[in-house]
Amino acid sequence: MIVERIRDIESLEKIGDMWKQLLFSSGQDCIFFTHEWISSWWKCFSGERMLEILIFKDERENPIGIAPFMIQDECLCFIASQEVSDYSDVITIEKRRVEFYEILLKYIRENYSGLKKIELTNIRYSSPTLKFLPQLAPRHKYSCSLTETQVAPLLELPSSYEDYMRSLNKKNRHEIRRKLRRVESLDGVTIKKITDTQELMSAIDAFIAFHRKSSPLKEKFWRTKGMADFFREMTYRFSFQNWIELIFLYQEDKTMAALLNFIYSNQIYFYNVAYSKDFARFSPGIYLFNHSIENAISEKKEKADFLRGREEYKYYFGAKDSKIFCLNLTPQEC
Repeated sequence: MIVERIRDIESLEKIGDMWKQLLFSSGQDCIFFTHEWISSWWKCFSGERMLEILIFKDERENPIGIAPFMIQDECLCFIASQEVSDYSDVITIEKRRVEFYEILLKYIRENYSGLKKIELTNIRYSSPTLKFLPQLAPRHKYSCSLTETQVAPLLELPSSYEDYMRSLNKKNRHEIRRKLRRVESLDGVTIKKITDTQELMSAIDAFIAFHRKSSPLKEKFWRTKGMADFFREMTYRFSFQNWIELIFLYQEDKTMAALLNFIYSNQIYFYNVAYSKDFARFSPGIYLFNHSIENAISEKKEKADFLRGREEYKYYFGAKDSKIFCLNLTPQEC
């Protein structure tokens, strides 16, 4: 097997088509594993980190796996921080998966002797990484620890909105309908969905300004160096793939809430939400989530991912926890 190392942004930008094809055929398709996401993050947040993307190819130079790594403080880890990326992983094709993980560990052991540890965060419970790396680690002189770190509530979508509402327990169904009626009691309520690239680039700045005003914690989030630039870069790249939408809820000329969604493959991802304190009693965020779920069902999406965190509102909608793990590998003395 051939291993190619990508260590600069120029080389990273050139492999977008290959990356997309491999991800699509891997069975691990996820918005946070896309070339667009990884490239946007690296462009805005790389700092002093070292880019160490490993591409594994067969004897005919067909790609069979990608390990999107970086090195920070003598630690090998996934590109993209936990602050903005809900999931991370390597990308592999199923028929060469065991071989890929075996060669991955062997290659790291032989070529990164100065590492203190390998820290792989934000791995979904269904990932083959959690199956294969703990099994193979001792063979390559690594100690291994696995820790559950987060949950991401996930909603399986039925074929109709009526079936969805019937699937909720009586308490949650009543709670959602009660909150919807609050918003609908107001005059002049409108919803605007934005998907056009030019409109999105203007709207993302409005979203950032609206989001940062909603709480001191969110204001701190936006003070992170590179954060606003990352959202603009990611929005620009995603817009050309039709992977992103911004939805604003208005009452006359006042913004009540805004929701940033990713639309990818058979899923909708609820990435970020903000609401005005002046309208908090109307639960405008709940209104937008419900609107997006109804639209996703009509567009035949199969899942709605509320992403990391146990916020109570996610469970109103019937979402169930899916676990997220951190896998740590520490080299042992040979």
